[in-house]
Amino acid sequence: MSSISALTLQQGVPSFISVSSGPLQDDVAPLTQAERASIATVAPMSPVRLTEFAQGRKHARQALEQLDVVMPSIPMSADRSPAWPQGFVGSISHVPANPQRNQPGWVIAAAARSEHCAGLGIDLERTDMLMPEHWPHYLSTHELAWIALQPPSQRSDLAHGLWSAKEAVTKALTLPLDPHCIEIRVQDDTLSFEAKCRVPQRNATVNTVIVNGWLAFENGWVLALATLSPSTS
Repeated sequence: MSSISALTLQQGVPSFISVSSGPLQDDVAPLTQAERASIATVAPMSPVRLTEFAQGRKHARQALEQLDVVMPSIPMSADRSPAWPQGFVGSISHVPANPQRNQPGWVIAAAARSEHCAGLGIDLERTDMLMPEHWPHYLSTHELAWIALQPPSQRSDLAHGLWSAKEAVTKALTLPLDPHCIEIRVQDDTLSFEAKCRVPQRNATVNTVIVNGWLAFENGWVLALATLSPSTS
């Protein structure tokens, strides 16, 4: 799992995206004053959630440093998303530890300049969380048909991959879309994907927005990255 950052590069992820990741640990640097102030208006965080928040900020800063940006503080926005510096976009994903299965927690962050993409989403998931009976709740008829065409040994991982892709897409769009409003088409050879998103408008119409992304699998994990082109923002 320590090689997940390198794995994203193996999947054809553009070089303008920087990634930082690592296990969830208790010995994280303390939050800045701005970060503490930004979470003071929400419900009190549990110690576990506070650790996730602090670790996420640590890796978000490290991702920005790879882009030659020193950002000492990344507070929480009103919508609870990270407040990235002007001219940059990014995303953070956490997976809590599961002591019953002896599975460690993990955190990953990605960042990019907004001149390269208008939105960026990242999502990390374990591939043992969703049973087949749950798949229709978030997969379309076309997506379920595609899963059925894959080798049986790969179907569960790929179903989790489609879920993770949809999570990354909603982060890139900064919109809480219903999973059935997002149709994922995966390129079998590269695991890159195109997401066709139906976005409701205030005038009761629906806009179609295309988001591109990549999937990576390793040892019971799936990682999804999604980018929104500047021309579609």
